[in-house]
Amino acid sequence: MAGILNVDISYFTEENGNKDQNTVGARLRRLREQKGITLSELSRRSGVSLAHISEIERSRSTASLKTLEKLAAVLEVSPSSLLRSSQEDTLGNKLKRLREKMGLTQKELAQQVGISHSLIGQIETDRIQPSLATLSSLAEALGVSTCYFLMEEEEEDLYLDYRLAADIREALRRPVLQQIVRALAEWEEMEIRGLLDFLHSLNENRRPLSAGAEDQYQEIRSFVSHAKEDERNLVLNLIRLLQGNSREEEV
Repeated sequence: MAGILNVDISYFTEENGNKDQNTVGARLRRLREQKGITLSELSRRSGVSLAHISEIERSRSTASLKTLEKLAAVLEVSPSSLLRSSQEDTLGNKLKRLREKMGLTQKELAQQVGISHSLIGQIETDRIQPSLATLSSLAEALGVSTCYFLMEEEEEDLYLDYRLAADIREALRRPVLQQIVRALAEWEEMEIRGLLDFLHSLNENRRPLSAGAEDQYQEIRSFVSHAKEDERNLVLNLIRLLQGNSREEEV
């Protein structure tokens, strides 16, 4: 049963002073509230009756694995995350999970951070607690914020899913690119792909620009990102016209 549910066997035998806080119902309710989902909405989206969900959250009813799968799908977590005891969410376990997700050995991570791999082993087994400086170095090497180590596991999974690559994070620090992203937020997929093709073409043919020309280039990109479809078509037609004139002059 432990293997199928992806939990440690101790889940079925352990006892602790916070038992009520570690039940399936308590974790379900905590996760649902964190995501701002009402009982009614969870019921509607999962197909599980509102009364049954309420009974599960109050630990008056036991959820089947099928029911947990339906609820977990709506909450965007794995079914096993609803079963895990909070005792598993130690700093050491979080470090180990992330390191393994990154495909790093303890030795490789230790070399990046500049500490011994035996120290990483001690941290991962919760034998010692790292200093804030060491924790910050570990977080930086793994590409996460230090607050990652304080998250609930379901929050941790969502954080890792949306974590951006370093070059994208660096690019998005530019206010003009933030404006472009906001402007594109409601575009259809086909429109965005068309714009990407257009920008790819511009980048392929782009030459080093002077300071004044660079400003003009950014203005054009900003305009295209905010333009309506007919306005974008007008720009494309103008580009084609200019390219045609250019070819005629070459001939």
